[in-house]
Amino acid sequence: MRLELKDIKRGWLEQAYSCSLSDFPELIELAVEDGPEFSEPLAFQLRFQQTGKFVTVDGHFDAVVRLKCGRCLQRFEQILSESFALTFVPELKKCETEEEVELEVDDMSLIAYKDDILELQEPLQEQLLMSVPMNPVCSISCQGLCPECGLNLNREKCDCVKKPFNNKFTALADMNFRES
Repeated sequence: MRLELKDIKRGWLEQAYSCSLSDFPELIELAVEDGPEFSEPLAFQLRFQQTGKFVTVDGHFDAVVRLKCGRCLQRFEQILSESFALTFVPELKKCETEEEVELEVDDMSLIAYKDDILELQEPLQEQLLMSVPMNPVCSISCQGLCPECGLNLNREKCDCVKKPFNNKFTALADMNFRES
């Protein structure tokens, strides 16, 4: 997935992409490792705007991903719909002297391009990965698993006796404190 600068006519270009998982190898690898499983197609809407050698990209994507609930461990589907912005700049030449500290393009949250070609695969894959929730939950009311027997409390009620939480301040709950 790439775009040549010469394709950005009159300084801007709107482009729609419909991608398959084979375009994003890291997504496939994560799914194999029991991570998020993205469904095909992955739809991107990108608007490129060129100002000199800088290219800004305003993008939006829609995707469906299967996740494992962090409470009950059941798989569920979630729709991801995110907007993002990227900035591409020409690759910088290395300094000849090492006296000055030069900021790298990556240090400034910019994406380097060379030979007037924007490589889109890696930045778009990053946007998909950053949109995946860190602690996915199938529903707000998910009760999770019983800590004693492991039963899914969304489906059945267990007869386990819940142990009280060992909190060192519970002894203070029965004390009567007076204000001075």
